[in-house]
Amino acid sequence: MKRVPIQRRYGNGEIFPYEGKPLELVLINEAPASATRVTAEGGRLLVRAPEPERVRELILYWYTARTESIARSLVPEWSKKLAVRPRAVTVKHARTRWGSCSSSGKLFLNSRLAMLSGEVGEYVVVHELCHLKHMNHGAEFWDEVKRALPLAMTLRRSLREQEREAVL
Repeated sequence: MKRVPIQRRYGNGEIFPYEGKPLELVLINEAPASATRVTAEGGRLLVRAPEPERVRELILYWYTARTESIARSLVPEWSKKLAVRPRAVTVKHARTRWGSCSSSGKLFLNSRLAMLSGEVGEYVVVHELCHLKHMNHGAEFWDEVKRALPLAMTLRRSLREQEREAVL
């Protein structure tokens, strides 16, 4: 049975995952426009936004920035370990794919990657980097992923479990 992703309302009390842990959304509407920002503090996702219609946009921007930070850390580390060099790494929002790798060596990572637990996010990065060696999902590709991450299949299952909550 396929699990249906949750539908976001972007209201107070809604839970958003960050690095696999829940954050409770707290909207602060009285902030002046110059104070618009998103922060994570003490188990809460604080969104200071005088315009309620911008809450989703601000949260998406915040997750994109967090994912870019994760990518800056993991991509160079794993590129060295796997002896590969991506031409570029781009973070953008997508509804279905967690990442992709083009035949020209460009990596794409989903802005929602920061919602996943650290080890599952790392699995996504390693998975995409392994495509620089094998541009398919054949046996050689999966052998490469499992050599890099012996628990890859467990992490893949964890990704499927976490993705229901990792929605923007």
